[in-house]
Amino acid sequence: MIVISNKITAKIKTVKFCSKIWILLTFLLFSCTDNFEEINTDPNNPTVVPTSYLITGAQRAILNHWYNILGILYTQQWSETLFTGTSRYGTTELSFESFYAGPLLDLQHIIDLNTDDKTKDAAAFSGANENQIAICKILKVLIFQMITDTWGEIPYFDALKGSDNLSPKYDTQESIYNHFISELTEAAEQINLDARGMDGDILYYGDMAAWQLFANSLKLRVGIRLTEVNPSLAKETIESALEYGVFSSNADNVLYPYLDEANNYNPYYERYLFSNNWAISNIMVDYMSAIDDPRLPIYADPAVSSNTIVGMPYGVDGVIAASIPDDSISLPGQAVRQATSKGIIMTYSEVLFIMAEAAQRGWDVGGETAEALYEQAITASMEYWGVDPANILSYLSNPTVAYDPNNYRKSIGDQKWISLYMNGIESWSEWRRLDYPSLQPAPDAIENREIPRRQAYAQTEYDLNGDNVMEAISRQGPDVIETRIWWDQ
Repeated sequence: MIVISNKITAKIKTVKFCSKIWILLTFLLFSCTDNFEEINTDPNNPTVVPTSYLITGAQRAILNHWYNILGILYTQQWSETLFTGTSRYGTTELSFESFYAGPLLDLQHIIDLNTDDKTKDAAAFSGANENQIAICKILKVLIFQMITDTWGEIPYFDALKGSDNLSPKYDTQESIYNHFISELTEAAEQINLDARGMDGDILYYGDMAAWQLFANSLKLRVGIRLTEVNPSLAKETIESALEYGVFSSNADNVLYPYLDEANNYNPYYERYLFSNNWAISNIMVDYMSAIDDPRLPIYADPAVSSNTIVGMPYGVDGVIAASIPDDSISLPGQAVRQATSKGIIMTYSEVLFIMAEAAQRGWDVGGETAEALYEQAITASMEYWGVDPANILSYLSNPTVAYDPNNYRKSIGDQKWISLYMNGIESWSEWRRLDYPSLQPAPDAIENREIPRRQAYAQTEYDLNGDNVMEAISRQGPDVIETRIWWDQ
Protein backbone atom coordinates (compact mmCIF):
# COMPACT_ATOMS: atom_id res chain seq x y z
CA MET A 1 0.00 0.00 0.00
CA ILE A 2 2.89 2.31 0.81
CA VAL A 3 4.49 1.60 -2.59
CA ILE A 4 1.26 2.24 -4.42
CA SER A 5 0.68 5.45 -2.46
CA ASN A 6 4.19 6.72 -3.24
CA LYS A 7 3.67 6.06 -6.96
CA ILE A 8 0.36 7.91 -6.94
CA THR A 9 1.95 10.84 -5.09
CA ALA A 10 4.83 10.98 -7.58
CA LYS A 11 2.40 10.93 -10.52
CA ILE A 12 0.35 13.74 -9.02
CA LYS A 13 3.50 15.83 -8.53
CA THR A 14 4.52 15.15 -12.14
CA VAL A 15 1.09 16.23 -13.43
CA LYS A 16 1.20 19.38 -11.33
CA PHE A 17 4.70 20.20 -12.64
CA CYS A 18 3.66 19.66 -16.25
CA SER A 19 0.55 21.81 -15.72
CA LYS A 20 2.68 24.60 -14.37
CA ILE A 21 5.01 24.36 -17.40
CA TRP A 22 2.05 24.44 -19.79
CA ILE A 23 0.51 27.43 -18.02
CA LEU A 24 3.87 29.22 -18.20
CA LEU A 25 4.30 28.45 -21.92
CA THR A 26 0.74 29.56 -22.63
CA PHE A 27 1.33 32.81 -20.76
CA LEU A 28 4.55 33.46 -22.65
CA LEU A 29 2.93 32.64 -25.98
CA PHE A 30 0.08 35.08 -25.54
CA SER A 31 2.34 37.71 -24.00
CA CYS A 32 4.63 37.54 -27.04
CA THR A 33 1.68 37.71 -29.41
CA ASP A 34 0.35 40.85 -27.73
CA ASN A 35 3.66 42.67 -28.37
CA PHE A 36 4.80 40.73 -31.41
CA GLU A 37 5.06 43.72 -33.78
CA GLU A 38 6.91 45.88 -31.24
CA ILE A 39 9.36 43.14 -30.25
CA ASN A 40 10.10 42.19 -33.84
CA THR A 41 10.57 45.73 -35.19
CA ASP A 42 14.16 46.57 -36.11
CA PRO A 43 14.85 50.09 -34.78
CA ASN A 44 17.56 50.48 -37.43
CA ASN A 45 15.12 49.84 -40.28
CA PRO A 46 11.97 51.86 -39.56
CA THR A 47 8.85 51.21 -41.63
CA VAL A 48 7.77 54.86 -41.34
CA VAL A 49 10.42 57.39 -42.37
CA PRO A 50 10.32 60.79 -40.62
CA THR A 51 9.35 63.55 -43.03
CA SER A 52 12.55 65.39 -42.08
CA TYR A 53 14.52 62.60 -43.78
CA LEU A 54 12.32 62.73 -46.86
CA ILE A 55 12.68 66.49 -47.35
CA THR A 56 16.47 66.30 -47.15
CA GLY A 57 16.51 63.54 -49.75
CA ALA A 58 14.15 65.45 -52.02
CA GLN A 59 16.22 68.63 -51.83
CA ARG A 60 19.41 66.70 -52.57
CA ALA A 61 17.85 65.31 -55.74
CA ILE A 62 16.68 68.65 -57.18
CA LEU A 63 20.02 69.65 -58.69
CA ASN A 64 20.48 66.76 -61.09
CA HIS A 65 23.81 67.77 -62.56
CA TRP A 66 23.20 66.02 -65.89
CA TYR A 67 20.13 68.14 -66.67
CA ASN A 68 22.04 71.22 -65.54
CA ILE A 69 24.92 70.34 -67.89
CA LEU A 70 22.44 69.92 -70.73
CA GLY A 71 21.41 73.57 -70.39
CA ILE A 72 24.98 74.79 -69.90
CA LEU A 73 26.01 73.07 -73.14
CA TYR A 74 22.96 74.09 -75.16
CA THR A 75 23.53 77.75 -74.23
CA GLN A 76 27.22 77.36 -75.15
CA GLN A 77 28.63 78.43 -71.79
CA TRP A 78 30.73 75.26 -71.64
CA SER A 79 32.19 72.99 -74.31
CA GLU A 80 32.86 69.28 -74.18
CA THR A 81 36.55 68.44 -74.34
CA LEU A 82 36.51 64.93 -75.78
CA PHE A 83 33.14 63.28 -76.36
CA THR A 84 31.21 66.11 -78.01
CA GLY A 85 27.88 64.43 -78.77
CA THR A 86 25.70 66.52 -76.46
CA SER A 87 27.00 69.88 -77.65
CA ARG A 88 26.44 68.68 -81.22
CA TYR A 89 22.85 67.78 -80.30
CA GLY A 90 23.25 64.02 -80.34
CA THR A 91 21.17 63.64 -77.17
CA THR A 92 17.69 63.64 -78.64
CA GLU A 93 15.72 61.88 -75.92
CA LEU A 94 15.88 61.74 -72.14
CA SER A 95 13.84 60.15 -69.39
CA PHE A 96 12.18 62.20 -66.67
CA GLU A 97 11.53 59.08 -64.57
CA SER A 98 14.20 59.89 -61.97
CA PHE A 99 12.38 63.11 -61.03
CA TYR A 100 9.02 61.38 -60.61
CA ALA A 101 10.33 58.30 -58.80
CA GLY A 102 12.68 60.37 -56.62
CA PRO A 103 12.10 63.89 -55.26
CA LEU A 104 8.55 64.37 -56.52
CA LEU A 105 7.37 61.13 -54.95
CA ASP A 106 9.04 62.06 -51.65
CA LEU A 107 7.45 65.50 -51.64
CA GLN A 108 4.01 64.10 -52.39
CA HIS A 109 4.45 61.55 -49.59
CA ILE A 110 5.25 64.34 -47.14
CA ILE A 111 2.10 66.21 -48.21
CA ASP A 112 0.01 63.05 -47.79
CA LEU A 113 1.42 62.31 -44.34
CA ASN A 114 0.73 65.87 -43.20
CA THR A 115 -2.80 65.83 -44.63
CA ASP A 116 -4.10 62.44 -43.50
CA ASP A 117 -5.77 62.59 -40.06
CA LYS A 118 -4.20 59.22 -39.19
CA THR A 119 -0.63 60.39 -39.77
CA LYS A 120 -0.56 64.18 -39.45
CA ASP A 121 0.15 64.20 -35.70
CA ALA A 122 3.16 61.91 -36.10
CA ALA A 123 4.35 63.93 -39.12
CA ALA A 124 4.18 67.12 -37.04
CA PHE A 125 7.22 65.96 -35.06
CA SER A 126 9.23 67.31 -38.04
CA GLY A 127 7.44 70.67 -38.10
CA ALA A 128 4.02 72.28 -38.36
CA ASN A 129 1.78 70.43 -40.83
CA GLU A 130 0.87 73.51 -42.84
CA ASN A 131 4.49 74.61 -43.19
CA GLN A 132 5.64 71.19 -44.35
CA ILE A 133 2.88 71.11 -46.96
CA ALA A 134 3.77 74.63 -48.17
CA ILE A 135 7.48 73.81 -48.57
CA CYS A 136 6.65 70.69 -50.56
CA LYS A 137 4.22 72.53 -52.85
CA ILE A 138 6.88 75.14 -53.63
CA LEU A 139 9.50 72.51 -54.38
CA LYS A 140 7.08 70.52 -56.53
CA VAL A 141 6.48 73.59 -58.69
CA LEU A 142 10.24 74.15 -58.94
CA ILE A 143 10.86 70.60 -60.15
CA PHE A 144 7.83 70.32 -62.38
CA GLN A 145 8.75 73.60 -64.06
CA MET A 146 12.19 72.22 -64.90
CA ILE A 147 10.58 69.10 -66.33
CA THR A 148 7.92 70.81 -68.44
CA ASP A 149 10.43 73.42 -69.66
CA THR A 150 12.61 70.55 -70.87
CA TRP A 151 10.02 68.26 -72.49
CA GLY A 152 6.89 70.38 -72.92
CA GLU A 153 3.71 68.42 -72.19
CA ILE A 154 4.21 65.97 -69.30
CA PRO A 155 2.14 63.94 -66.83
CA TYR A 156 1.10 66.39 -64.13
CA PHE A 157 -2.42 66.20 -62.68
CA ASP A 158 -2.52 62.38 -62.88
CA ALA A 159 1.08 61.92 -61.77
CA LEU A 160 2.37 60.62 -58.41
CA LYS A 161 -0.66 58.41 -57.76
CA GLY A 162 1.30 55.16 -57.77
CA SER A 163 -0.62 52.00 -58.58
CA ASP A 164 -3.86 54.00 -58.67
CA ASN A 165 -2.86 55.33 -62.08
CA LEU A 166 -0.03 53.60 -63.96
CA SER A 167 -0.83 55.42 -67.23
CA PRO A 168 -1.12 59.12 -66.36
CA LYS A 169 -2.32 61.40 -69.10
CA TYR A 170 -0.08 64.19 -70.39
CA ASP A 171 -1.25 67.72 -69.68
CA THR A 172 -0.84 70.86 -71.75
CA GLN A 173 1.79 73.33 -70.62
CA GLU A 174 -0.86 76.01 -70.44
CA SER A 175 -2.87 74.06 -67.84
CA ILE A 176 0.30 73.17 -65.93
CA TYR A 177 1.51 76.77 -65.79
CA ASN A 178 -1.91 77.99 -64.68
CA HIS A 179 -1.77 75.51 -61.83
CA PHE A 180 1.77 76.60 -60.90
CA ILE A 181 0.41 80.09 -60.22
CA SER A 182 -2.41 78.93 -57.97
CA GLU A 183 -0.16 76.41 -56.21
CA LEU A 184 2.50 79.01 -55.35
CA THR A 185 -0.14 81.52 -54.25
CA GLU A 186 -1.73 78.93 -51.98
CA ALA A 187 1.62 77.81 -50.58
CA ALA A 188 2.69 81.36 -49.72
CA GLU A 189 -0.64 82.02 -47.98
CA GLN A 190 -0.53 78.68 -46.17
CA ILE A 191 2.79 79.42 -44.45
CA ASN A 192 2.37 80.05 -40.74
CA LEU A 193 5.21 82.30 -39.56
CA ASP A 194 4.25 81.71 -35.94
CA ALA A 195 4.53 77.93 -36.21
CA ARG A 196 7.56 75.67 -36.43
CA GLY A 197 9.48 75.37 -39.66
CA MET A 198 10.56 71.99 -41.00
CA ASP A 199 13.37 69.81 -39.69
CA GLY A 200 15.62 68.43 -42.41
CA ASP A 201 15.27 71.54 -44.59
CA ILE A 202 18.80 72.21 -45.82
CA LEU A 203 17.91 75.09 -48.13
CA TYR A 204 16.48 77.56 -45.60
CA TYR A 205 16.79 75.53 -42.36
CA GLY A 206 13.13 75.93 -41.51
CA ASP A 207 13.01 79.72 -42.00
CA MET A 208 9.42 80.08 -43.18
CA ALA A 209 9.73 83.79 -43.95
CA ALA A 210 12.46 82.89 -46.42
CA TRP A 211 10.24 80.19 -47.95
CA GLN A 212 7.50 82.75 -48.40
CA LEU A 213 9.87 85.01 -50.34
CA PHE A 214 10.97 82.04 -52.44
CA ALA A 215 7.38 81.13 -53.30
CA ASN A 216 6.73 84.65 -54.59
CA SER A 217 10.08 84.88 -56.39
CA LEU A 218 9.45 81.55 -58.10
CA LYS A 219 6.08 82.97 -59.10
CA LEU A 220 8.01 85.71 -60.93
CA ARG A 221 9.89 83.03 -62.88
CA VAL A 222 6.61 81.34 -63.78
CA GLY A 223 5.06 84.65 -64.79
CA ILE A 224 7.88 85.84 -67.04
CA ARG A 225 7.65 82.61 -69.05
CA LEU A 226 4.15 83.60 -70.14
CA THR A 227 5.08 86.87 -71.83
CA GLU A 228 4.75 85.59 -75.40
CA VAL A 229 1.64 83.44 -74.90
CA ASN A 230 -0.44 85.22 -72.26
CA PRO A 231 0.98 88.66 -71.46
CA SER A 232 -2.03 89.71 -69.39
CA LEU A 233 -1.65 86.69 -67.10
CA ALA A 234 2.11 87.28 -66.99
CA LYS A 235 1.51 90.85 -65.83
CA GLU A 236 -1.05 89.80 -63.23
CA THR A 237 1.22 87.03 -61.90
CA ILE A 238 4.31 89.20 -61.61
CA GLU A 239 2.54 92.16 -60.03
CA SER A 240 0.86 89.84 -57.52
CA ALA A 241 4.19 88.25 -56.56
CA LEU A 242 5.85 91.65 -56.10
CA GLU A 243 2.97 92.86 -53.94
CA TYR A 244 3.52 90.04 -51.46
CA GLY A 245 7.31 90.29 -51.37
CA VAL A 246 10.24 88.75 -53.23
CA PHE A 247 14.01 88.48 -52.77
CA SER A 248 15.61 91.77 -51.75
CA SER A 249 19.29 90.79 -51.50
CA ASN A 250 21.73 87.97 -52.17
CA ALA A 251 21.05 86.78 -48.63
CA ASP A 252 17.73 85.44 -49.97
CA ASN A 253 19.31 83.29 -52.71
CA VAL A 254 18.28 79.63 -52.85
CA LEU A 255 21.55 77.72 -52.82
CA TYR A 256 22.23 74.05 -52.24
CA PRO A 257 24.92 73.61 -49.54
CA TYR A 258 27.38 70.95 -50.74
CA LEU A 259 29.81 69.73 -48.07
CA ASP A 260 33.49 68.87 -47.87
CA GLU A 261 32.90 65.15 -47.42
CA ALA A 262 32.63 62.41 -50.01
CA ASN A 263 28.90 61.71 -49.82
CA ASN A 264 28.00 65.37 -50.26
CA TYR A 265 30.59 66.78 -52.65
CA ASN A 266 29.53 69.17 -55.38
CA PRO A 267 29.14 66.74 -58.34
CA TYR A 268 31.40 68.83 -60.57
CA TYR A 269 34.20 68.50 -58.03
CA GLU A 270 33.88 64.73 -58.23
CA ARG A 271 33.93 64.78 -62.01
CA TYR A 272 37.04 66.92 -62.16
CA LEU A 273 38.85 64.68 -59.67
CA PHE A 274 39.05 62.03 -62.37
CA SER A 275 38.73 63.74 -65.76
CA ASN A 276 38.28 67.07 -67.50
CA ASN A 277 34.95 66.59 -69.21
CA TRP A 278 34.14 70.22 -69.87
CA ALA A 279 35.89 73.54 -70.37
CA ILE A 280 34.54 77.05 -70.65
CA SER A 281 33.54 77.64 -74.27
CA ASN A 282 35.19 79.98 -76.73
CA ILE A 283 31.71 81.52 -77.24
CA MET A 284 31.48 82.68 -73.64
CA VAL A 285 35.14 83.66 -73.34
CA ASP A 286 35.02 85.75 -76.51
CA TYR A 287 31.80 87.50 -75.48
CA MET A 288 32.89 88.30 -71.94
CA SER A 289 36.40 89.33 -73.02
CA ALA A 290 35.00 91.79 -75.57
CA ILE A 291 33.12 93.68 -72.84
CA ASP A 292 35.81 93.33 -70.15
CA ASP A 293 33.50 91.38 -67.86
CA PRO A 294 35.25 91.01 -64.47
CA ARG A 295 33.42 87.73 -63.79
CA LEU A 296 35.39 85.92 -66.48
CA PRO A 297 38.45 85.07 -64.30
CA ILE A 298 35.98 83.73 -61.71
CA TYR A 299 34.00 81.69 -64.21
CA ALA A 300 37.17 80.18 -65.71
CA ASP A 301 40.75 79.33 -64.70
CA PRO A 302 43.72 80.30 -66.87
CA ALA A 303 44.96 77.62 -69.26
CA VAL A 304 48.03 75.90 -67.81
CA SER A 305 50.22 76.33 -70.89
CA SER A 306 49.59 80.05 -71.44
CA ASN A 307 48.32 81.33 -68.07
CA THR A 308 45.53 83.11 -69.95
CA ILE A 309 41.86 82.28 -70.29
CA VAL A 310 41.30 80.33 -73.50
CA GLY A 311 37.92 78.92 -74.47
CA MET A 312 37.42 75.44 -75.85
CA PRO A 313 35.98 75.48 -79.40
CA TYR A 314 32.27 74.78 -79.11
CA GLY A 315 30.44 72.01 -80.93
CA VAL A 316 33.35 70.55 -82.89
CA ASP A 317 33.57 66.87 -83.73
CA GLY A 318 35.40 64.42 -81.50
CA VAL A 319 38.53 64.26 -83.66
CA ILE A 320 39.09 68.01 -83.47
CA ALA A 321 38.27 68.10 -79.76
CA ALA A 322 40.71 65.26 -79.01
CA SER A 323 43.50 67.09 -80.82
CA ILE A 324 43.32 70.05 -78.42
CA PRO A 325 45.59 69.54 -75.37
CA ASP A 326 43.89 69.89 -72.00
CA ASP A 327 46.54 72.29 -70.75
CA SER A 328 45.84 74.74 -73.59
CA ILE A 329 42.22 75.46 -72.61
CA SER A 330 40.51 76.89 -69.55
CA LEU A 331 38.59 74.75 -67.11
CA PRO A 332 35.58 76.16 -65.26
CA GLY A 333 36.81 78.27 -62.35
CA GLN A 334 37.64 76.99 -58.90
CA ALA A 335 34.65 78.93 -57.58
CA VAL A 336 32.23 76.57 -59.31
CA ARG A 337 34.01 73.22 -59.01
CA GLN A 338 35.13 73.02 -55.41
CA ALA A 339 33.69 70.33 -53.14
CA THR A 340 31.71 73.01 -51.29
CA SER A 341 30.74 75.21 -54.26
CA LYS A 342 27.06 76.06 -53.80
CA GLY A 343 24.46 74.69 -56.18
CA ILE A 344 22.44 77.56 -57.64
CA ILE A 345 18.64 77.24 -57.64
CA MET A 346 17.47 80.88 -57.76
CA THR A 347 19.15 84.22 -57.09
CA TYR A 348 18.34 87.84 -56.38
CA SER A 349 19.96 88.77 -59.68
CA GLU A 350 17.41 86.68 -61.58
CA VAL A 351 14.57 88.38 -59.70
CA LEU A 352 15.92 91.81 -60.66
CA PHE A 353 16.22 90.89 -64.34
CA ILE A 354 12.59 89.77 -64.30
CA MET A 355 11.58 93.05 -62.66
CA ALA A 356 13.60 95.02 -65.23
CA GLU A 357 11.75 93.34 -68.09
CA ALA A 358 8.40 93.86 -66.34
CA ALA A 359 9.21 97.56 -65.90
CA GLN A 360 10.11 97.84 -69.58
CA ARG A 361 6.74 96.33 -70.46
CA GLY A 362 5.03 99.02 -68.36
CA TRP A 363 3.98 96.79 -65.47
CA ASP A 364 3.89 97.93 -61.86
CA VAL A 365 7.21 97.06 -60.18
CA GLY A 366 7.11 99.70 -57.48
CA GLY A 367 8.25 102.75 -59.41
CA GLU A 368 11.80 101.75 -60.43
CA THR A 369 12.92 102.06 -64.02
CA ALA A 370 13.94 99.18 -66.25
CA GLU A 371 17.45 100.63 -66.59
CA ALA A 372 17.94 100.94 -62.83
CA LEU A 373 16.72 97.39 -62.22
CA TYR A 374 18.90 96.06 -65.05
CA GLU A 375 21.99 97.63 -63.47
CA GLN A 376 20.98 96.35 -60.03
CA ALA A 377 20.65 92.84 -61.52
CA ILE A 378 24.18 92.96 -62.94
CA THR A 379 25.48 94.36 -59.66
CA ALA A 380 23.80 91.60 -57.65
CA SER A 381 25.34 88.95 -59.88
CA MET A 382 28.81 90.45 -59.56
CA GLU A 383 28.50 90.84 -55.81
CA TYR A 384 27.49 87.20 -55.53
CA TRP A 385 30.68 86.17 -57.34
CA GLY A 386 32.82 88.51 -55.25
CA VAL A 387 33.72 91.14 -57.86
CA ASP A 388 35.39 94.28 -56.51
CA PRO A 389 32.94 97.25 -56.29
CA ALA A 390 35.23 99.47 -58.37
CA ASN A 391 35.18 96.91 -61.17
CA ILE A 392 31.40 96.78 -61.03
CA LEU A 393 31.12 100.54 -61.52
CA SER A 394 33.61 100.43 -64.37
CA TYR A 395 31.66 97.66 -66.07
CA LEU A 396 28.34 99.48 -65.79
CA SER A 397 29.87 102.54 -67.44
CA ASN A 398 30.87 100.50 -70.50
CA PRO A 399 28.74 101.73 -73.45
CA THR A 400 28.45 98.16 -74.75
CA VAL A 401 26.85 97.10 -71.47
CA ALA A 402 24.52 100.11 -71.20
CA TYR A 403 20.81 99.31 -71.20
CA ASP A 404 19.08 99.75 -74.56
CA PRO A 405 15.31 100.31 -74.15
CA ASN A 406 14.87 99.98 -77.90
CA ASN A 407 16.24 96.44 -77.81
CA TYR A 408 15.65 95.39 -74.23
CA ARG A 409 15.50 91.72 -75.20
CA LYS A 410 19.14 91.86 -76.23
CA SER A 411 20.29 93.88 -73.23
CA ILE A 412 18.48 91.66 -70.74
CA GLY A 413 19.02 88.44 -72.70
CA ASP A 414 22.79 88.88 -73.03
CA GLN A 415 23.36 89.89 -69.42
CA LYS A 416 20.96 87.34 -68.02
CA TRP A 417 22.83 84.63 -69.94
CA ILE A 418 26.04 85.66 -68.21
CA SER A 419 24.44 85.93 -64.78
CA LEU A 420 22.72 82.54 -65.05
CA TYR A 421 26.08 80.79 -65.28
CA MET A 422 25.84 77.37 -63.56
CA ASN A 423 22.03 77.46 -63.67
CA GLY A 424 21.80 75.57 -66.94
CA ILE A 425 18.11 74.74 -67.33
CA GLU A 426 17.07 78.30 -66.48
CA SER A 427 19.68 79.75 -68.84
CA TRP A 428 18.43 77.51 -71.65
CA SER A 429 14.79 78.40 -70.95
CA GLU A 430 15.41 82.13 -70.99
CA TRP A 431 17.51 81.90 -74.17
CA ARG A 432 14.59 80.16 -75.86
CA ARG A 433 12.12 82.79 -74.64
CA LEU A 434 14.17 85.91 -75.40
CA ASP A 435 16.23 84.57 -78.34
CA TYR A 436 19.31 86.27 -76.91
CA PRO A 437 22.24 86.05 -76.88
CA SER A 438 22.44 85.45 -80.60
CA LEU A 439 23.81 81.90 -80.64
CA GLN A 440 24.56 79.89 -83.76
CA PRO A 441 24.19 76.10 -84.00
CA ALA A 442 27.25 73.96 -83.33
CA PRO A 443 29.54 74.00 -86.37
CA ASP A 444 29.65 70.20 -86.45
CA ALA A 445 26.03 69.64 -85.42
CA ILE A 446 24.87 66.08 -86.03
CA GLU A 447 22.67 65.93 -89.14
CA ASN A 448 22.84 69.75 -89.32
CA ARG A 449 20.48 70.04 -86.37
CA GLU A 450 19.48 73.36 -84.88
CA ILE A 451 19.99 74.29 -81.22
CA PRO A 452 17.48 72.13 -79.30
CA ARG A 453 14.24 73.73 -78.18
CA ARG A 454 13.22 70.70 -76.07
CA GLN A 455 14.05 67.05 -75.40
CA ALA A 456 12.18 64.14 -76.90
CA TYR A 457 10.35 61.61 -74.73
CA ALA A 458 12.19 58.44 -73.73
CA GLN A 459 11.34 55.15 -75.42
CA THR A 460 10.09 53.78 -72.10
CA GLU A 461 7.25 56.32 -72.24
CA TYR A 462 6.17 54.93 -75.61
CA ASP A 463 6.42 51.39 -74.26
CA LEU A 464 4.51 51.98 -71.01
CA ASN A 465 2.24 54.95 -71.72
CA GLY A 466 2.09 55.09 -75.48
CA ASP A 467 -1.48 56.31 -76.02
CA ASN A 468 -1.00 59.31 -73.76
CA VAL A 469 2.37 60.15 -75.33
CA MET A 470 0.81 60.11 -78.81
CA GLU A 471 -2.02 62.36 -77.65
CA ALA A 472 0.53 64.87 -76.32
CA ILE A 473 2.47 64.77 -79.60
CA SER A 474 -0.72 65.37 -81.59
CA ARG A 475 -1.19 68.64 -79.67
CA GLN A 476 2.42 69.75 -79.25
CA GLY A 477 4.02 68.69 -82.52
CA PRO A 478 6.59 66.11 -83.62
CA ASP A 479 8.60 64.50 -80.84
CA VAL A 480 11.91 66.01 -81.95
CA ILE A 481 14.32 68.49 -80.40
CA GLU A 482 13.42 71.24 -82.87
CA THR A 483 9.74 71.39 -81.85
CA ARG A 484 8.98 74.50 -79.81
CA ILE A 485 7.08 74.07 -76.57
CA TRP A 486 4.00 76.13 -75.73
CA TRP A 487 5.61 79.24 -74.22
CA ASP A 488 8.53 79.29 -76.70
CA GLN A 489 6.91 81.40 -79.41
